[in-house]
Amino acid sequence: MASLGGNYRQKMEMKMKQWILYSIILALSSYVALDLCINYATLRRSSYCKCECSGRVGGLGDSDICATRDGHYGGASSAAAAGSNPLENPWKQMKWVGEASACRVKGHLIEKVDEENDFMRGYALKFTSDVEDKTHLLPWLLASKTAELGLRRRRVYLDLGANRFASSVKWFLRMYPCDFTEVHAFEVNPRQWRPPRTKFHEDANLLASAVPRSNPIRVNSTPSVPDWMMDRVKVYYRLVSDKDEPSRNAIDISRFMKEELKLTPADTVVVKMDIEGAEWPILTRWMDDPEMPRIIDELFVEVHYAHPTMSVFGWDSFAPISRHDASTLIADLRAHGFYAHCWP
Repeated sequence: MASLGGNYRQKMEMKMKQWILYSIILALSSYVALDLCINYATLRRSSYCKCECSGRVGGLGDSDICATRDGHYGGASSAAAAGSNPLENPWKQMKWVGEASACRVKGHLIEKVDEENDFMRGYALKFTSDVEDKTHLLPWLLASKTAELGLRRRRVYLDLGANRFASSVKWFLRMYPCDFTEVHAFEVNPRQWRPPRTKFHEDANLLASAVPRSNPIRVNSTPSVPDWMMDRVKVYYRLVSDKDEPSRNAIDISRFMKEELKLTPADTVVVKMDIEGAEWPILTRWMDDPEMPRIIDELFVEVHYAHPTMSVFGWDSFAPISRHDASTLIADLRAHGFYAHCWP
């Protein structure tokens, strides 16, 4: 009898251990399932949409709107940013740099499309007399938000409509926070392109350390572009177009980027475009090409339009394109995944 009782207890203990083990497995399985459900729901809420945006700033709405033009046109609510009184909005006139857009692009904040200030905030608000002032863009440069752009082996800057060397190529070489390994500048008029004629040597520009100084200035003159950097610049006296036309000296810039330069998403690619109205067919083609927003990390576009404020600059010839059309083009580019700014 004692032996039977011992066997019974052993069987009961074995069953208890099995039930405990089953309970632990069930609890762990439930935890894993619950965790997967929560994370899946979170990923759905925060996943990048077509434009790789990560939702609206401050959780102001569904990220699905970031896949549309509407999500990128306008920006965060001024009333929400300033409080109950919309007149108490520092971005209305006070700040040189504008407010953030409601939607992110490539996962990063970008400036609001500022139709009211003609895309030239500093000039429109009289902070500067330079109509080409780019100060308002500095906080939004993608390379200042992610160090990855400066760490890639190949770092390419394309200037489409370079005009004079100082107007944009020099600005990007000096101000953009990335050391470009190659620069491709397109300017159809050879007389416009004016690179520096005098050689600049950084070592020779340093003040001698033995000379007593009463101020922190370390150089004799404002640094210019050194020869080793100019050696990276290649100039093309060609018309930038959406197709090859030898009779017009026009080059298909999309083909050039993909086939001749062989640019890929593994490269850092920054593009500035100022091609006097020819931007529309090129950008329309790029928005239909899912590869282009992956190849181009950051895009700067001067969109030309007809408006009374731009008549003094001779832009009446761009009618019937309106300033609203220009605004919606930038919004469309962002909705298609381009980290795009109005230039300048």
